[in-house]
Amino acid sequence: MNGYQRRSPGRIAPVFFSNWAVFLVVLAVLASGLLVGSMSASRMDRLKSEELGIYVRDFVQKVERVDFESFRMAKNAMVNNAIMVAAVYVLGLTVIGIPVTLAVLFVRGFVIGFAAGFLTRDMSLQGVLLTLAAILPHNLLYLPAFCIGSSFSLMFSLLLLKRNFNTSVRICPGFLKYTAVMAGVLLVALAAGLVEGYVTPAFTKLAAGLISSGQGFK
Repeated sequence: MNGYQRRSPGRIAPVFFSNWAVFLVVLAVLASGLLVGSMSASRMDRLKSEELGIYVRDFVQKVERVDFESFRMAKNAMVNNAIMVAAVYVLGLTVIGIPVTLAVLFVRGFVIGFAAGFLTRDMSLQGVLLTLAAILPHNLLYLPAFCIGSSFSLMFSLLLLKRNFNTSVRICPGFLKYTAVMAGVLLVALAAGLVEGYVTPAFTKLAAGLISSGQGFK
């Protein structure tokens, strides 16, 4: 499982096929996080669920009058995304970073799964509409990029592990490709931050307006 070594640096696509097991593990961990998060929302304590439900409904009623400060939101989202990508990149430079990378991926899935699970359980189809508006837009960019970044992080960690048993394994070509891929992931993550700051709030206001006016799903 060493797509870095067998393929030329200019060909990224074959890496996906030669390291399919890594990508499968990443998707499985993310899916597990989503599932556990959703299940946790459905098994939430009744009192806490009611309190959170009141907060969400109050937010829906007031969101059209809220100033989201898009520039500040986008800046914070971009910084947070950049820090996360940088952390995964650094973790990939160490063998012990493998479990930590998987844990970070699981937590990300858990948070999204919990939020989506709670909204859809508490607000039914209106929750689906709110989920599509408030959670989906920026994650359409961020989640695939983060999964790719996590996969390449694991792949480079495995390359380092292999080097421990075989000193003839070349690290430099893999490191250059790893860095290039993570730079691309960073750009997409920054774009996701812009979407989170400027696009997601607009969609959220639109969805909340439809729900408040009774035009949303019942």
